[in-house]
Amino acid sequence: MTRSSTQDDTTRDWSAVAAICREVESGLATLVTQIMDDIRRDQPAAYVNVSRAEHEAWIHEQAVLLLAGLAARRPPTATETDHARALGRRRAQQGLPVEVVLGAYHRAYQYTWNALAARARPDEPEQTSLVLELVDLTLIWLRRNTSAFADGHAEAARSRDEIRIGLGHQFLDALYAGRATAEETEMLARALGFDPDGLFQAICCPAPPAAPEYLDHLRRRLRDNGGAECAMVRGRVLVVVSQGLPEQRVIQALDGLDGQPTAGLGLPRPGLVGAAESVIDAERALGVAQGAPAGEVVRFSSSWLLATLSPQLDRLRPLLDSGRATEQAHLCEAVRAYAGHGFSITASAEALHVHPNTVKYRLDRWQHLTGWDPRTLDGLQRSLLSIALAERQRGEQSAYAVDGKDPDR
Repeated sequence: MTRSSTQDDTTRDWSAVAAICREVESGLATLVTQIMDDIRRDQPAAYVNVSRAEHEAWIHEQAVLLLAGLAARRPPTATETDHARALGRRRAQQGLPVEVVLGAYHRAYQYTWNALAARARPDEPEQTSLVLELVDLTLIWLRRNTSAFADGHAEAARSRDEIRIGLGHQFLDALYAGRATAEETEMLARALGFDPDGLFQAICCPAPPAAPEYLDHLRRRLRDNGGAECAMVRGRVLVVVSQGLPEQRVIQALDGLDGQPTAGLGLPRPGLVGAAESVIDAERALGVAQGAPAGEVVRFSSSWLLATLSPQLDRLRPLLDSGRATEQAHLCEAVRAYAGHGFSITASAEALHVHPNTVKYRLDRWQHLTGWDPRTLDGLQRSLLSIALAERQRGEQSAYAVDGKDPDR
């Protein structure tokens, strides 16, 4: 609000306004409790890591600084904005979202301003006018302190994320290196928010092209769902280890800008040894998923045999020679559909959108070319493994064509 042009500021009596500020400060105990209760009532989960004593002390100090600044009709000093910046770092370390605390800032300032305005005497228009002129100054305090707070919060959040990423890499390195039972691995797990004795579940998918941006997005989505997570890219694979998160929530979180990726899901397993085993489950299930339709999630729980034998495919090659049968995609699809739909010709036909006689013909044709009857246990196992071996070879050749790297080196 603009001052009256008929009166010079030095001739106006601001002592009454300063007295009102002191009056509000003398009653801060009650006001601060009201502010704190209101904030915590609206955001109970956000402030679980902030004690009431700490929260109350911060609100009280901010109100005292604001009232002192208004009484002296000055903006916040560098020291006062540094205090707001330090609070931003503190709240980031405590895990509070920046928007939650910025909302609390606005609420605290609103309460304090309302207390000031309520004490202006309506029978003294000059006093009321002077108090109202403090609106602009109050907004300056709010703008500068919230800006400093946001800077401090962002600074600490970046530092926290960098530390967490480093811990995540160390944690996965320990699991891959067989150090699940080491004391330092347990410490890493706790630092990442895991219960070392709890259930762990891993999921793997091909590494996204824009890994840093995707990973930031993925980690935020997982944190928003609660639980604990560690999401890292290792080579060409994105590995996510989670705890306390329903598997469907993790699968949904993987759905990025390019749609749901093909993935392998490990078994939920207890303890850090179980975490390492679930990662192996997920990687081997991903190997099976590479031949599945795009976006499909292959669960180790249902594809454990093929996933477990996949690393042995080269050794089993003499038993899995199908000639050129695996080059005929429609025959491979029929074998897979038959295996995946209860060994039912009718259900397989429905899944492939063809006539049952077509499925029967394709299975017969497969048997003729390979010598394996997919309607028998041995024939079906050989058939599925042979298809998986062929798909892996095609995948390796494709990767070599793209980056020029020999997959055997």
